[in-house]
Amino acid sequence: MAEVPVCIIGCGPIGLTGALLLSRHGVPSLLVERRSELNNHPRSRFVDTNTMELFREFGIEKAVEATGLGPAWTAYNRWSDTLADEPYANIPSPTFLSVPGPNSPCIPVMTVQDEVEAALMTRVVEDPMITVRFDTEAIDLAQTDDATQLTLRDTRTDERQPVTAQYTIGADGPGSGTREVIGTHLEAEPRPIHSQDVIFHADLDAYVGERKGSLLYTTNPKGLVIFQALDGRRRWRCQIVVGDENLISEEAVSDRIRAALGTEDDVGFEIISMRMWQPTPGCVTRFSQGRIFLAGDAAHVSVPTGGMGNNTGFAGIRNLAWKLAYVVRGLAPESILETYEAEHRPIAVERIDWGVSTTDYMGLMMAGRRRGEDITEHIQATHQYADYDHLLLGFEMSSDLIAPNAEPAPQLEDPKTGFTPLVRSGRRAPHVWVDADQSESVLDWYGSSYVLLVGAECSLTASQAALADLPSGGVPVAVRQLPAGISSGPYEADAWVLVRPDGIIACHGTDSGGSPDPSELPAYLPNRTG
Repeated sequence: MAEVPVCIIGCGPIGLTGALLLSRHGVPSLLVERRSELNNHPRSRFVDTNTMELFREFGIEKAVEATGLGPAWTAYNRWSDTLADEPYANIPSPTFLSVPGPNSPCIPVMTVQDEVEAALMTRVVEDPMITVRFDTEAIDLAQTDDATQLTLRDTRTDERQPVTAQYTIGADGPGSGTREVIGTHLEAEPRPIHSQDVIFHADLDAYVGERKGSLLYTTNPKGLVIFQALDGRRRWRCQIVVGDENLISEEAVSDRIRAALGTEDDVGFEIISMRMWQPTPGCVTRFSQGRIFLAGDAAHVSVPTGGMGNNTGFAGIRNLAWKLAYVVRGLAPESILETYEAEHRPIAVERIDWGVSTTDYMGLMMAGRRRGEDITEHIQATHQYADYDHLLLGFEMSSDLIAPNAEPAPQLEDPKTGFTPLVRSGRRAPHVWVDADQSESVLDWYGSSYVLLVGAECSLTASQAALADLPSGGVPVAVRQLPAGISSGPYEADAWVLVRPDGIIACHGTDSGGSPDPSELPAYLPNRTG
Protein backbone atom coordinates (compact mmCIF):
# COMPACT_ATOMS: atom_id res chain seq x y z
CA MET A 1 0.00 0.00 0.00
CA ALA A 2 1.34 3.42 -1.00
CA GLU A 3 1.54 6.08 1.70
CA VAL A 4 1.63 9.85 1.16
CA PRO A 5 1.26 12.83 3.47
CA VAL A 6 -1.44 14.50 1.34
CA CYS A 7 -3.53 13.28 -1.58
CA ILE A 8 -5.21 15.89 -3.78
CA ILE A 9 -8.14 14.77 -5.92
CA GLY A 10 -8.37 16.94 -9.01
CA CYS A 11 -5.61 18.30 -11.21
CA GLY A 12 -7.23 21.60 -12.10
CA PRO A 13 -5.71 24.95 -11.17
CA ILE A 14 -6.64 24.66 -7.48
CA GLY A 15 -5.26 21.15 -7.12
CA LEU A 16 -2.03 22.09 -8.91
CA THR A 17 -1.66 25.15 -6.69
CA GLY A 18 -2.28 23.13 -3.55
CA ALA A 19 0.50 20.70 -4.46
CA LEU A 20 2.94 23.55 -5.14
CA LEU A 21 2.11 25.26 -1.86
CA LEU A 22 2.54 22.05 0.12
CA SER A 23 5.90 21.49 -1.56
CA ARG A 24 6.94 25.05 -0.71
CA HIS A 25 6.44 24.08 2.94
CA GLY A 26 8.26 20.76 2.63
CA VAL A 27 5.32 18.36 2.30
CA PRO A 28 5.06 15.82 -0.57
CA SER A 29 1.71 15.21 -2.22
CA LEU A 30 -0.03 12.95 -4.74
CA LEU A 31 -2.21 14.60 -7.40
CA VAL A 32 -4.91 12.38 -8.89
CA GLU A 33 -6.78 13.26 -12.11
CA ARG A 34 -9.30 11.06 -13.91
CA ARG A 35 -8.84 12.93 -17.20
CA SER A 36 -6.00 12.11 -19.58
CA GLU A 37 -4.84 15.72 -19.79
CA LEU A 38 -5.40 19.18 -18.43
CA ASN A 39 -8.58 21.11 -19.26
CA ASN A 40 -9.21 21.20 -23.02
CA HIS A 41 -12.29 23.42 -22.78
CA PRO A 42 -11.18 26.41 -20.69
CA ARG A 43 -13.81 28.48 -18.90
CA SER A 44 -12.01 30.68 -16.39
CA ARG A 45 -10.18 33.72 -17.78
CA PHE A 46 -9.50 36.37 -15.16
CA VAL A 47 -6.47 36.12 -12.85
CA ASP A 48 -6.74 38.78 -10.15
CA THR A 49 -3.87 40.57 -8.43
CA ASN A 50 -3.94 38.30 -5.35
CA THR A 51 -3.61 35.23 -7.54
CA MET A 52 -0.87 36.85 -9.60
CA GLU A 53 1.00 37.53 -6.35
CA LEU A 54 0.76 33.82 -5.60
CA PHE A 55 2.07 33.04 -9.08
CA ARG A 56 4.92 35.44 -8.37
CA GLU A 57 5.86 33.17 -5.44
CA PHE A 58 5.91 30.21 -7.83
CA GLY A 59 8.03 32.06 -10.40
CA ILE A 60 5.36 31.94 -13.12
CA GLU A 61 4.03 35.50 -12.87
CA LYS A 62 5.68 36.72 -16.07
CA ALA A 63 4.80 33.55 -18.00
CA VAL A 64 1.11 34.01 -17.17
CA GLU A 65 1.29 37.75 -17.80
CA ALA A 66 2.69 37.09 -21.28
CA THR A 67 -0.48 35.15 -22.21
CA GLY A 68 -2.79 38.03 -21.26
CA LEU A 69 -4.80 40.32 -23.50
CA GLY A 70 -3.35 43.63 -22.30
CA PRO A 71 -4.97 46.98 -21.47
CA ALA A 72 -6.56 47.57 -24.89
CA TRP A 73 -8.87 44.63 -24.17
CA THR A 74 -9.26 44.98 -20.40
CA ALA A 75 -10.20 48.65 -19.94
CA TYR A 76 -13.95 48.15 -20.54
CA ASN A 77 -16.84 45.73 -20.63
CA ARG A 78 -19.31 46.60 -23.37
CA TRP A 79 -22.97 45.94 -24.16
CA SER A 80 -24.55 46.38 -27.59
CA ASP A 81 -27.43 44.97 -29.62
CA THR A 82 -24.93 43.40 -32.04
CA LEU A 83 -21.21 43.88 -32.48
CA ALA A 84 -22.03 45.94 -35.58
CA ASP A 85 -23.86 48.49 -33.40
CA GLU A 86 -22.49 51.16 -31.14
CA PRO A 87 -22.51 49.98 -27.52
CA TYR A 88 -25.31 51.25 -25.32
CA ALA A 89 -23.11 50.69 -22.24
CA ASN A 90 -19.32 51.11 -22.02
CA ILE A 91 -18.46 50.32 -18.41
CA PRO A 92 -14.87 50.76 -17.15
CA SER A 93 -13.30 47.66 -15.61
CA PRO A 94 -10.51 48.90 -13.30
CA THR A 95 -10.20 45.57 -11.49
CA PHE A 96 -9.55 43.82 -14.83
CA LEU A 97 -7.27 46.51 -16.27
CA SER A 98 -3.84 45.01 -16.98
CA VAL A 99 -1.64 47.95 -15.99
CA PRO A 100 0.62 48.46 -12.95
CA GLY A 101 -1.06 49.95 -9.90
CA PRO A 102 0.01 51.17 -6.47
CA ASN A 103 -1.41 48.27 -4.44
CA SER A 104 0.45 45.26 -5.85
CA PRO A 105 3.72 44.36 -7.53
CA CYS A 106 1.62 42.42 -10.05
CA ILE A 107 -0.93 43.34 -12.67
CA PRO A 108 -4.23 41.49 -13.13
CA VAL A 109 -4.31 39.34 -16.24
CA MET A 110 -7.15 38.39 -18.58
CA THR A 111 -5.94 35.13 -20.07
CA VAL A 112 -7.40 31.65 -20.38
CA GLN A 113 -7.50 28.72 -17.99
CA ASP A 114 -5.50 26.28 -20.09
CA GLU A 115 -2.59 28.75 -20.24
CA VAL A 116 -2.69 29.13 -16.45
CA GLU A 117 -2.79 25.38 -15.92
CA ALA A 118 0.09 24.88 -18.34
CA ALA A 119 2.21 27.41 -16.44
CA LEU A 120 1.42 25.72 -13.12
CA MET A 121 2.17 22.31 -14.60
CA THR A 122 5.66 23.42 -15.65
CA ARG A 123 6.44 23.85 -11.97
CA VAL A 124 4.62 20.70 -10.87
CA VAL A 125 6.44 18.33 -13.24
CA GLU A 126 9.85 19.60 -12.16
CA ASP A 127 9.05 19.33 -8.46
CA PRO A 128 10.31 16.05 -6.93
CA MET A 129 7.87 16.38 -4.02
CA ILE A 130 4.81 16.13 -6.29
CA THR A 131 3.56 12.95 -7.97
CA VAL A 132 0.89 13.29 -10.67
CA ARG A 133 -1.38 10.46 -11.82
CA PHE A 134 -3.56 11.14 -14.89
CA ASP A 135 -6.19 8.64 -16.11
CA THR A 136 -6.73 7.80 -12.45
CA GLU A 137 -9.96 7.86 -10.49
CA ALA A 138 -10.01 8.14 -6.71
CA ILE A 139 -12.64 5.77 -5.30
CA ASP A 140 -13.65 4.31 -1.93
CA LEU A 141 -12.43 7.35 -0.01
CA ALA A 142 -12.76 6.86 3.74
CA GLN A 143 -11.00 7.94 6.92
CA THR A 144 -10.06 6.93 10.43
CA ASP A 145 -8.82 9.06 13.31
CA ASP A 146 -5.27 8.66 12.00
CA ALA A 147 -5.43 8.71 8.19
CA THR A 148 -7.51 8.66 5.02
CA GLN A 149 -7.70 5.66 2.71
CA LEU A 150 -8.64 5.55 -0.94
CA THR A 151 -8.23 3.36 -3.98
CA LEU A 152 -6.69 4.61 -7.21
CA ARG A 153 -8.33 3.06 -10.26
CA ASP A 154 -6.58 3.30 -13.62
CA THR A 155 -9.41 4.29 -15.98
CA ARG A 156 -7.65 2.60 -18.94
CA THR A 157 -6.82 -0.79 -17.39
CA ASP A 158 -9.05 -0.92 -14.28
CA GLU A 159 -5.92 -1.67 -12.25
CA ARG A 160 -6.41 -0.65 -8.62
CA GLN A 161 -3.98 0.49 -5.95
CA PRO A 162 -4.75 1.24 -2.29
CA VAL A 163 -3.32 4.48 -0.90
CA THR A 164 -3.10 5.86 2.61
CA ALA A 165 -2.78 9.61 3.06
CA GLN A 166 -2.59 11.57 6.29
CA TYR A 167 -4.96 14.09 4.71
CA THR A 168 -6.99 14.31 1.49
CA ILE A 169 -8.09 17.46 -0.33
CA GLY A 170 -11.04 17.25 -2.70
CA ALA A 171 -10.35 19.81 -5.43
CA ASP A 172 -12.64 17.92 -7.78
CA GLY A 173 -14.77 20.75 -9.08
CA PRO A 174 -18.44 21.68 -8.96
CA GLY A 175 -19.52 18.06 -9.40
CA SER A 176 -17.31 16.95 -6.50
CA GLY A 177 -17.66 13.38 -5.33
CA THR A 178 -15.68 14.19 -2.21
CA ARG A 179 -18.61 16.21 -0.84
CA GLU A 180 -20.73 13.12 -0.33
CA VAL A 181 -17.93 11.35 1.53
CA ILE A 182 -17.88 14.03 4.22
CA GLY A 183 -21.66 14.37 4.31
CA THR A 184 -22.01 17.80 2.79
CA HIS A 185 -23.76 19.29 -0.21
CA LEU A 186 -23.87 22.55 -2.13
CA GLU A 187 -26.50 24.90 -0.74
CA ALA A 188 -27.42 26.56 -4.00
CA GLU A 189 -30.35 27.48 -6.18
CA PRO A 190 -29.69 27.08 -9.92
CA ARG A 191 -30.11 30.32 -11.84
CA PRO A 192 -32.93 30.23 -14.43
CA ILE A 193 -30.58 30.24 -17.40
CA HIS A 194 -28.82 27.67 -19.56
CA SER A 195 -25.71 28.70 -21.41
CA GLN A 196 -23.89 26.89 -24.20
CA ASP A 197 -20.18 27.54 -23.92
CA VAL A 198 -18.43 27.54 -27.31
CA ILE A 199 -14.71 27.73 -28.08
CA PHE A 200 -14.10 28.72 -31.69
CA HIS A 201 -11.53 30.22 -34.04
CA ALA A 202 -12.37 33.20 -36.24
CA ASP A 203 -11.13 36.58 -37.35
CA LEU A 204 -13.58 39.05 -35.82
CA ASP A 205 -11.46 42.19 -36.20
CA ALA A 206 -13.89 43.72 -38.72
CA TYR A 207 -16.77 43.38 -36.23
CA VAL A 208 -14.97 44.36 -33.02
CA GLY A 209 -12.94 47.23 -34.46
CA GLU A 210 -11.84 49.65 -31.77
CA ARG A 211 -14.57 48.46 -29.41
CA LYS A 212 -12.42 45.90 -27.62
CA GLY A 213 -13.50 44.77 -24.18
CA SER A 214 -12.95 42.08 -21.57
CA LEU A 215 -16.51 40.93 -22.26
CA LEU A 216 -18.64 41.94 -25.23
CA TYR A 217 -22.34 41.37 -24.52
CA THR A 218 -24.80 41.31 -27.41
CA THR A 219 -28.53 41.39 -26.74
CA ASN A 220 -30.04 40.98 -30.20
CA PRO A 221 -33.59 39.57 -30.63
CA LYS A 222 -32.33 35.99 -31.07
CA GLY A 223 -30.94 36.04 -27.55
CA LEU A 224 -27.92 36.87 -25.42
CA VAL A 225 -24.46 36.02 -26.77
CA ILE A 226 -21.31 37.01 -24.85
CA PHE A 227 -18.02 37.23 -26.76
CA GLN A 228 -14.73 36.79 -24.92
CA ALA A 229 -11.37 37.05 -26.67
CA LEU A 230 -8.95 34.35 -25.58
CA ASP A 231 -5.79 35.44 -27.36
CA GLY A 232 -6.71 38.77 -28.93
CA ARG A 233 -6.37 37.26 -32.39
CA ARG A 234 -8.41 34.29 -33.59
CA ARG A 235 -9.22 32.25 -30.49
CA TRP A 236 -12.62 33.10 -29.00
CA ARG A 237 -15.07 31.88 -26.43
CA CYS A 238 -18.74 32.76 -26.49
CA GLN A 239 -21.61 31.96 -24.20
CA ILE A 240 -24.95 31.49 -25.93
CA VAL A 241 -28.07 31.54 -23.78
CA VAL A 242 -30.38 28.71 -24.89
CA GLY A 243 -33.77 27.39 -23.84
CA ASP A 244 -32.85 24.27 -21.90
CA GLU A 245 -30.02 21.93 -20.90
CA ASN A 246 -29.69 20.42 -24.39
CA LEU A 247 -26.85 21.49 -26.69
CA ILE A 248 -27.98 23.22 -29.85
CA SER A 249 -26.37 22.11 -33.13
CA GLU A 250 -23.26 23.63 -34.67
CA GLU A 251 -25.48 25.05 -37.42
CA ALA A 252 -27.68 26.75 -34.82
CA VAL A 253 -24.57 28.02 -33.01
CA SER A 254 -23.29 29.51 -36.28
CA ASP A 255 -26.64 31.21 -36.84
CA ARG A 256 -26.64 32.70 -33.32
CA ILE A 257 -23.06 33.97 -33.63
CA ARG A 258 -23.75 35.63 -37.01
CA ALA A 259 -26.86 37.29 -35.57
CA ALA A 260 -24.80 38.56 -32.63
CA LEU A 261 -22.16 39.89 -35.00
CA GLY A 262 -24.89 41.69 -36.95
CA THR A 263 -24.00 40.12 -40.29
CA GLU A 264 -25.17 37.57 -42.81
CA ASP A 265 -21.61 37.15 -44.06
CA ASP A 266 -19.90 33.79 -44.18
CA VAL A 267 -17.59 34.60 -41.30
CA GLY A 268 -15.59 31.43 -41.59
CA PHE A 269 -15.22 30.29 -38.03
CA GLU A 270 -14.20 26.87 -36.73
CA ILE A 271 -15.96 25.45 -33.69
CA ILE A 272 -13.46 23.67 -31.44
CA SER A 273 -15.61 22.49 -28.53
CA MET A 274 -18.96 23.08 -26.86
CA ARG A 275 -20.21 22.55 -23.31
CA MET A 276 -23.48 23.24 -21.53
CA TRP A 277 -23.73 24.71 -18.04
CA GLN A 278 -26.21 26.32 -15.67
CA PRO A 279 -24.99 28.79 -13.03
CA THR A 280 -25.52 27.34 -9.55
CA PRO A 281 -23.88 29.70 -7.04
CA GLY A 282 -23.51 28.64 -3.44
CA CYS A 283 -21.38 27.13 -0.66
CA VAL A 284 -21.25 23.66 0.83
CA THR A 285 -22.59 23.15 4.35
CA ARG A 286 -19.11 22.26 5.62
CA PHE A 287 -15.60 22.63 4.17
CA SER A 288 -14.15 19.60 5.93
CA GLN A 289 -14.72 16.63 8.14
CA GLY A 290 -11.90 15.00 10.03
CA ARG A 291 -8.96 14.63 7.66
CA ILE A 292 -10.79 15.37 4.42
CA PHE A 293 -11.06 18.93 3.06
CA LEU A 294 -12.77 20.61 0.12
CA ALA A 295 -11.22 23.39 -1.96
CA GLY A 296 -12.12 25.45 -5.02
CA ASP A 297 -15.41 24.73 -6.77
CA ALA A 298 -15.83 21.64 -4.62
CA ALA A 299 -16.35 24.00 -1.68
CA HIS A 300 -18.02 27.00 -3.32
CA VAL A 301 -19.36 27.89 -6.76
CA SER A 302 -19.68 31.39 -8.19
CA VAL A 303 -21.54 32.79 -11.15
CA PRO A 304 -19.07 33.74 -13.92
CA THR A 305 -19.91 37.45 -13.60
CA GLY A 306 -16.84 39.26 -12.32
CA GLY A 307 -14.47 36.31 -12.77
CA MET A 308 -14.25 35.45 -9.07
CA GLY A 309 -14.70 31.66 -9.17
CA ASN A 310 -11.17 30.35 -9.62
CA ASN A 311 -9.68 33.33 -7.82
CA THR A 312 -11.73 32.55 -4.72
CA GLY A 313 -10.51 28.97 -5.03
CA PHE A 314 -6.88 30.13 -5.17
CA ALA A 315 -7.47 32.22 -2.04
CA GLY A 316 -8.94 29.21 -0.25
CA ILE A 317 -6.18 26.74 -1.06
CA ARG A 318 -3.61 29.36 -0.10
CA ASN A 319 -5.34 29.61 3.29
CA LEU A 320 -5.46 25.85 3.79
CA ALA A 321 -2.15 24.57 2.44
CA TRP A 322 0.30 26.17 4.87
CA LYS A 323 -1.80 25.12 7.86
CA LEU A 324 -1.98 21.55 6.58
CA ALA A 325 1.77 21.52 5.94
CA TYR A 326 2.60 22.76 9.44
CA VAL A 327 0.34 20.12 11.00
CA VAL A 328 1.86 17.33 8.88
CA ARG A 329 5.35 18.45 9.89
CA GLY A 330 4.39 18.57 13.57
CA LEU A 331 4.96 22.32 13.81
CA ALA A 332 1.38 23.24 14.71
CA PRO A 333 -1.58 21.57 16.41
CA GLU A 334 -4.31 20.00 14.32
CA SER A 335 -6.75 22.55 15.76
CA ILE A 336 -5.45 25.28 13.41
CA LEU A 337 -7.14 23.45 10.54
CA GLU A 338 -10.49 24.56 11.94
CA THR A 339 -9.60 28.14 11.02
CA TYR A 340 -9.68 27.30 7.29
CA GLU A 341 -13.46 27.43 7.13
CA ALA A 342 -13.77 30.14 9.79
CA GLU A 343 -11.56 32.46 7.76
CA HIS A 344 -12.39 31.52 4.20
CA ARG A 345 -16.16 30.92 4.19
CA PRO A 346 -17.10 34.59 4.81
CA ILE A 347 -14.84 35.67 1.94
CA ALA A 348 -16.28 33.06 -0.41
CA VAL A 349 -19.87 33.94 0.50
CA GLU A 350 -19.26 37.68 0.07
CA ARG A 351 -17.78 37.14 -3.40
CA ILE A 352 -20.55 34.76 -4.45
CA ASP A 353 -23.19 37.27 -3.34
CA TRP A 354 -21.37 40.09 -5.14
CA GLY A 355 -21.35 38.13 -8.39
CA VAL A 356 -25.06 37.32 -8.06
CA SER A 357 -26.01 40.94 -7.35
CA THR A 358 -23.92 42.12 -10.31
CA THR A 359 -25.66 39.58 -12.54
CA ASP A 360 -29.03 40.86 -11.35
CA TYR A 361 -28.12 44.51 -11.99
CA MET A 362 -26.87 43.59 -15.46
CA GLY A 363 -30.04 41.63 -16.14
CA LEU A 364 -32.16 44.66 -15.31
CA MET A 365 -30.04 46.77 -17.65
CA MET A 366 -30.39 44.36 -20.58
CA ALA A 367 -34.11 43.77 -19.98
CA GLY A 368 -34.73 47.50 -19.83
CA ARG A 369 -32.85 47.94 -23.11
CA ARG A 370 -35.07 45.36 -24.82
CA ARG A 371 -38.17 47.19 -23.57
CA GLY A 372 -36.87 50.58 -24.68
CA GLU A 373 -36.74 51.99 -21.14
CA ASP A 374 -34.34 54.48 -19.58
CA ILE A 375 -31.57 52.25 -18.22
CA THR A 376 -29.24 54.95 -16.85
CA GLU A 377 -29.73 53.78 -13.25
CA HIS A 378 -29.10 50.14 -14.16
CA ILE A 379 -25.95 51.01 -16.10
CA GLN A 380 -24.63 52.84 -13.04
CA ALA A 381 -25.39 49.86 -10.79
CA THR A 382 -23.59 47.53 -13.21
CA HIS A 383 -20.36 49.53 -12.76
CA GLN A 384 -19.52 47.16 -9.92
CA TYR A 385 -19.03 44.36 -12.51
CA ALA A 386 -15.25 44.82 -12.61
CA ASP A 387 -14.64 47.42 -9.93
CA TYR A 388 -14.22 45.41 -6.75
CA ASP A 389 -10.67 45.82 -5.45
CA HIS A 390 -12.16 46.21 -1.97
CA LEU A 391 -13.25 42.54 -2.15
CA LEU A 392 -9.86 41.35 -3.39
CA LEU A 393 -7.59 43.48 -1.24
CA GLY A 394 -9.69 44.92 1.57
CA PHE A 395 -11.19 41.80 3.17
CA GLU A 396 -10.66 41.22 6.89
CA MET A 397 -10.51 37.70 8.36
CA SER A 398 -11.08 36.70 11.95
CA SER A 399 -10.19 33.51 13.80
CA ASP A 400 -8.18 32.22 16.75
CA LEU A 401 -5.02 32.70 14.66
CA ILE A 402 -5.68 36.44 14.24
CA ALA A 403 -5.57 39.14 16.90
CA PRO A 404 -8.70 41.25 17.33
CA ASN A 405 -8.40 44.84 16.15
CA ALA A 406 -8.74 47.52 18.80
CA GLU A 407 -10.69 49.84 16.51
CA PRO A 408 -13.16 49.28 13.68
CA ALA A 409 -11.88 49.83 10.16
CA PRO A 410 -12.23 53.43 8.95
CA GLN A 411 -15.23 54.18 6.78
CA LEU A 412 -14.55 54.47 3.06
CA GLU A 413 -15.99 57.24 0.94
CA ASP A 414 -17.39 54.59 -1.41
CA PRO A 415 -17.79 51.34 0.57
CA LYS A 416 -18.84 49.41 -2.56
CA THR A 417 -15.73 50.01 -4.62
CA GLY A 418 -13.26 51.97 -2.50
CA PHE A 419 -10.02 50.50 -1.15
CA THR A 420 -7.28 51.85 1.10
CA PRO A 421 -4.33 49.64 2.14
CA LEU A 422 -4.22 49.30 5.93
CA VAL A 423 -2.15 47.48 8.53
CA ARG A 424 -4.87 45.62 10.43
CA SER A 425 -5.04 42.11 11.85
CA GLY A 426 -6.78 39.74 9.43
CA ARG A 427 -6.00 41.83 6.35
CA ARG A 428 -3.72 41.14 3.44
CA ALA A 429 -0.34 42.67 4.25
CA PRO A 430 -0.01 45.78 2.06
CA HIS A 431 2.47 45.95 -0.79
CA VAL A 432 5.34 48.43 -0.73
CA TRP A 433 8.52 48.38 -2.79
CA VAL A 434 11.64 47.76 -0.69
CA ASP A 435 14.23 48.87 -3.25
CA ALA A 436 14.77 52.00 -5.28
CA ASP A 437 14.44 50.06 -8.55
CA GLN A 438 10.98 48.82 -7.55
CA SER A 439 11.86 45.24 -8.39
CA GLU A 440 11.37 43.72 -4.93
CA SER A 441 8.14 43.98 -2.95
CA VAL A 442 7.72 43.40 0.75
CA LEU A 443 5.29 40.69 -0.39
CA ASP A 444 8.28 38.78 -1.77
CA TRP A 445 9.40 38.25 1.83
CA TYR A 446 6.29 36.24 2.68
CA GLY A 447 5.20 32.74 1.71
CA SER A 448 7.61 30.24 3.25
CA SER A 449 7.21 31.07 6.97
CA TYR A 450 5.78 33.56 9.40
CA VAL A 451 7.58 36.89 9.06
CA LEU A 452 8.08 39.45 11.81
CA LEU A 453 8.30 42.68 9.84
CA VAL A 454 9.80 45.59 11.74
CA GLY A 455 9.92 49.24 10.80
CA ALA A 456 13.05 51.15 9.89
CA GLU A 457 13.29 52.75 13.35
CA CYS A 458 13.02 49.45 15.22
CA SER A 459 16.09 47.49 16.31
CA LEU A 460 16.58 44.41 14.15
CA THR A 461 18.85 42.84 16.77
CA ALA A 462 16.36 43.46 19.57
CA SER A 463 13.54 42.04 17.41
CA GLN A 464 15.54 38.88 16.79
CA ALA A 465 16.21 38.64 20.50
CA ALA A 466 12.51 39.00 21.23
CA LEU A 467 11.81 35.96 19.09
CA ALA A 468 14.66 34.06 20.71
CA ASP A 469 12.94 34.55 24.08
CA LEU A 470 9.91 32.61 22.89
CA PRO A 471 9.57 28.87 23.60
CA SER A 472 11.44 26.76 21.06
CA GLY A 473 9.72 24.64 18.43
CA GLY A 474 6.54 25.45 16.58
CA VAL A 475 6.14 27.40 13.39
CA PRO A 476 9.18 29.04 11.80
CA VAL A 477 9.48 32.83 12.03
CA ALA A 478 11.83 35.05 10.04
CA VAL A 479 12.64 38.66 10.92
CA ARG A 480 12.81 41.29 8.18
CA GLN A 481 13.24 45.03 8.44
CA LEU A 482 11.88 47.69 6.13
CA PRO A 483 14.78 49.76 4.82
CA ALA A 484 15.20 53.40 5.74
CA GLY A 485 14.81 55.95 2.97
CA ILE A 486 12.09 53.97 1.18
CA SER A 487 8.44 54.93 1.37
CA SER A 488 6.87 52.39 3.70
CA GLY A 489 3.27 53.35 2.90
CA PRO A 490 0.92 52.19 5.66
CA TYR A 491 3.76 50.51 7.61
CA GLU A 492 4.92 52.78 10.45
CA ALA A 493 8.64 53.20 11.05
CA ASP A 494 8.37 52.39 14.78
CA ALA A 495 5.92 49.48 14.46
CA TRP A 496 6.06 45.74 13.90
CA VAL A 497 3.75 43.40 11.97
CA LEU A 498 3.53 39.60 12.23
CA VAL A 499 2.61 38.20 8.81
CA ARG A 500 1.51 34.61 8.17
CA PRO A 501 2.78 32.45 5.29
CA ASP A 502 -0.34 33.31 3.28
CA GLY A 503 0.40 37.04 3.55
CA ILE A 504 -2.30 37.73 6.16
CA ILE A 505 -1.48 39.92 9.16
CA ALA A 506 -1.75 37.88 12.38
CA CYS A 507 -1.11 40.78 14.75
CA HIS A 508 0.74 44.08 14.92
CA GLY A 509 1.85 46.71 17.38
CA THR A 510 4.33 49.45 18.20
CA ASP A 511 7.85 48.79 19.40
CA SER A 512 8.75 48.28 23.06
CA GLY A 513 12.21 49.73 23.59
CA GLY A 514 13.09 49.20 19.96
CA SER A 515 11.57 45.73 19.51
CA PRO A 516 8.27 43.86 19.71
CA ASP A 517 7.07 42.88 23.16
CA PRO A 518 7.55 39.08 23.23
CA SER A 519 4.40 38.72 25.33
CA GLU A 520 2.26 39.92 22.42
CA LEU A 521 3.42 37.29 19.89
CA PRO A 522 2.87 33.76 21.25
CA ALA A 523 -0.93 33.74 21.14
CA TYR A 524 -0.82 34.04 17.34
CA LEU A 525 2.15 31.74 16.70
CA PRO A 526 0.95 28.10 16.85
CA ASN A 527 3.03 25.94 19.22
CA ARG A 528 5.04 28.93 20.46
CA THR A 529 3.05 29.47 23.65
CA GLY A 530 5.24 27.42 25.97
